[in-house]
Amino acid sequence: MRNFTFKGLFLAGLFMVLGCLSIKAAADEGLITRQVTIKLDEAGTLPNRIAVSRKNLITNLKIVGKINGTDLKFIREMAGRDFNREKTKGKLSILDLSEAKIVAGGDAYVQYGNKYTSNDKLGDYAFYRCSRLTNLILPSSVTEIGWGAFDGCSGLTSMTIPSGVTWIGVYAFYGCSGLTSLTLPSSVTGIGSEAFKGCSGLTSLTLPSSVTSVGGSAFEGCSGLTSLTLPSSVTSIGKWAFKGCSGLTSLTIPSSVTSIGI
Repeated sequence: MRNFTFKGLFLAGLFMVLGCLSIKAAADEGLITRQVTIKLDEAGTLPNRIAVSRKNLITNLKIVGKINGTDLKFIREMAGRDFNREKTKGKLSILDLSEAKIVAGGDAYVQYGNKYTSNDKLGDYAFYRCSRLTNLILPSSVTEIGWGAFDGCSGLTSMTIPSGVTWIGVYAFYGCSGLTSLTLPSSVTGIGSEAFKGCSGLTSLTLPSSVTSVGGSAFEGCSGLTSLTLPSSVTSIGKWAFKGCSGLTSLTIPSSVTSIGI
């Protein structure tokens, strides 16, 4: 009797596990995991190019052509956040904008003071809280990364920053705990306050010789950083720039620095 009872319980448990796996498989069955490439002949037309039935199933998307606020708003929804910053059912995790160009026009893309796109700028809060994103390639023409552009993108593990970017905005990568390494291009001259605050997974970071200022709390909470060398071009370091960098064992501050916040 004991053997029979144990066997019955075992089989019941096994069927329950298999049932849960079957449900998950059914839920994921419709996902579109191959790269979907959309060529836009006109900015603002992305919502017309992707069927509603496919919008929340695409996981890998490449866009070729001009995009404006209307397109970015749609992309945000695909990546898990809507205009009001509420969660959506979107599953987009890989986004390739290497052959896209951001232009002014279209709708506001996020209700954070109603943000609109500008030419060749990744605007403020562009991908705010889009935590589903894991890999993103920005348009090569982008020259500036706005305030909070990737704030809360905790799933982001890979990021390619275009060679023409000159400024990393305030809160730009705030809370991107999944980032492990990042190389800033030689065009970057300034890093805004709290730009990398809370990037606890960041173990490697290369600052180019073009950087002249590091904002307050820029690397606060980057507990994974073990060493960092500031280039000789840096003249000012903001308050608490390296607060909470508990793993930092080596920090080189050049003699060119004339101001350190306190």
